[in-house]
Order: sequence, then structure tokens, then C-alpha cells
Amino acid sequence: MSSNTQQWHLIGNGLGKAEIRPNETLIRFNQSLSSSASSTLVVSNGRVKGINQPFLVEGQQPPHDFERRLNETSGVLESRLGVRPSAGLTTLLVLREEPCKIRISCMDLLPTIARPEHLSNRQPLACCYHNWLGERRIALPWAHKFDWPGFWLSEWEGAKLSQASDPYSALLSLPSIERQEGLRLIRWLAGLPHACWTTHATEDLLVLAEHLFFLKRGVRDTSNWWLFDFEASELMARIHHTLAMAQQYLLSPVQALPESL
Repeated sequence: MSSNTQQWHLIGNGLGKAEIRPNETLIRFNQSLSSSASSTLVVSNGRVKGINQPFLVEGQQPPHDFERRLNETSGVLESRLGVRPSAGLTTLLVLREEPCKIRISCMDLLPTIARPEHLSNRQPLACCYHNWLGERRIALPWAHKFDWPGFWLSEWEGAKLSQASDPYSALLSLPSIERQEGLRLIRWLAGLPHACWTTHATEDLLVLAEHLFFLKRGVRDTSNWWLFDFEASELMARIHHTLAMAQQYLLSPVQALPESL
């Protein structure tokens, strides 16, 4: 790659601090361009902006119909995820096709689903409208090709070794269980060793579990009641992170998986 290759730096809204280097083109998400003085490009959720398309792009765009391809890619991703994708993942997928060098900061594609105390009982947590396990599943085969250290979760010692029984059938039964019994089950599942989840993980089981951790827009009632419960959401956030670690162990690039969208 030549020294003149454009440098793109995607800065998410997650934890961490972005180190901005000279000559980088900065992309931020769901902000106003005027409030992001250092940004060259802002990608925003179209619904929030009141437009009839998934994303709105403001600022200096890459060539090759970037906004059109962004919105087309959003549709492809939605069919794989079951819900609309995040602006970060969608932007990254489109930029993969550009002759540029990419850095990513403050974007691990795994925000916590634990409810903060200030939320009212029926107010959803905004991040729960995305399928983060699904987004990480899509990103895992090629994430190592970018300067993206914040994406990778720390490995557990002894992750390969566990004699515990399979926890996935119990986890997947949650939507059909009465709430009090379900809370007891969630408490038990959250206390299981990390290695238990890795030992019994399969790609199919992890995909089946994805729907337990997000909400669908326009659906008044959900069986995922734990996303509206303070104790249960905190415990499920631990399980969510544990599944992401098992997923990384199973689908990491060392498994030589083919690249695909």
C-alpha cells in the first residue's frame, strides 16, 4: 500500500480514548457535523434524522457513491442480523472496498445491555436495538486486517477445559419460562464458569442465542423481559460478554474461515 493511501479513522461512541494522528480522515457516528469539529464525515441513523433511509452521511464522502452503498449494505446486513445494523459496522464494511488504510477506536461492537438505574421500567436501552453478537460474528473473520485492537476480548485461562454440562439448551429456553423461574435460571447461568460456554459452543448455538439480547423496533411486546429488568439485564450482560468470548474463540481468524459479508 503506497504512502499516499488515504488514512481513515473510525471513532465510535463506545468506551476508550481515540488517539488522533496527523493526516487522518475522521469518521464519527450519530453526531452533528458542526459539533464534531475534527470530523471530516459523520454517519447518522436516518430514523433519528427523520429521513426515509437507514443512514444519512454529512461531510466529505469517499468516492464511488458511498452513501448509496452504505444504505444498500444496511439492507444486506439487516437480513443477516434480524435487525438494522449499527452505523459503525455498516461503514466499515463499505470502506473495506476502498483503497484506504483503516483504524478503529472506541468501537468494540459490544456495548453493555445492563440497564442504568435512571431508566424508567419501560424505557428501552438504545443499544438493545442492535444485534451485537451478530455484528461481531460478521466482523470476526476479517477484523484482524485493520488497526482495531479494541475489538478483541481478553482470552480466559483454561477456556478449552470444562467438564460442565451444556448450558445452551437452558439459555435458549428462557423465552418460554415464567419470569420468576427465568430469573432464577439467569442467576444460575451467569454464575457458570466461562470455560463451560466455550467448551459447548457451536456456531449454530451462538446464532440461535443472538435473539435473546436485542429488541425489534415496532414490536410492542417482547419475550426478552430481562432487557427491561435491572437485575436480570446486568446478569444477562455478563452472559452476553461470555458468549462473545466463546464466539471469538470459535470463529477467530486462526480457524481460517472464508471472508464474506
